[in-house]
Amino acid sequence: MALVTRWFGFGRNADFDAGIRAFEAGSFEEAVEALRRCLEQRCEPALRKTAEEYWVQAHSRLAFAFAISGRLDVAASHLSEAVAVRPDYADLRFRLAWAYFTMNEPAKAQSSLEEALALNPNYADAALLRAMIHVQSENWEAALASAESPEVASRFRERSEHEALLRAIRAQDAEGVRKLLENALEGSSQGESFHVTVAEGYAKEGRFDQAAAHYEIALRAVGHYPDLHCKYAQVLLELDRLGQALDHLDTAVRLNPRYAEAHAQRGIALRRLGRGDDAREAFREALKFDPHHVIAELEVLRP
Repeated sequence: MALVTRWFGFGRNADFDAGIRAFEAGSFEEAVEALRRCLEQRCEPALRKTAEEYWVQAHSRLAFAFAISGRLDVAASHLSEAVAVRPDYADLRFRLAWAYFTMNEPAKAQSSLEEALALNPNYADAALLRAMIHVQSENWEAALASAESPEVASRFRERSEHEALLRAIRAQDAEGVRKLLENALEGSSQGESFHVTVAEGYAKEGRFDQAAAHYEIALRAVGHYPDLHCKYAQVLLELDRLGQALDHLDTAVRLNPRYAEAHAQRGIALRRLGRGDDAREAFREALKFDPHHVIAELEVLRP
């Protein structure tokens, strides 16, 4: 048990106890529901404050997981819930802005971002995102003004890289700006989800080598997300790197044995490796968890 639970002891509020246990077990959806029930009741101020902190953390963990899996609307919903309880947390408002940015909703992103910067004017990642939003909206004058700030400059390892960003903005070179901002986001608090977003964009364009490179960066930081292993494996399949793809799909189903898509993609990899019997078994596993999975339904019947 976490130290905080020993401070309070169990038995004062059953929903609080259940929520903390679920949080510590990594069952964040269960934690949110139990802590919500706790917060709907009258309880002593210290216990309420702790319940709120864990409730916010649980929503934040869920938001990150959904962002990595590409369900950005659900991620934004969780972050909105967290912001409602802790409106003075600049980091939560920044994360919400980031979710809206990746959903291509610049107005909502800008609004949440300005609230984050009002709480912390020196927030370097927020300043960087402000520049990115202006670039996304093709407001080049505002993008340049944002990029010239010392906060944005601080996100670059070398002064020459920051100067290159300013030149790219002045030239309205969106692709060049994107690449330079990728470098600046290394180590950012939202860098992993940024790399996933960039990887998905490259994959849609058929630029699978570049997509793989960005998935690899994200995996080094958050390798415990099965969705990420599955997405990366699909790119590896496109690159005909079958053995590596199978390794990552094995990891995905180990992390989540009920992950139908990973089982189906694993079947594809096995079939391409000439392991037909193993492939059919993988497709059957996919159908066990999703009886209408399109790929598995078709492939399980193939000889």
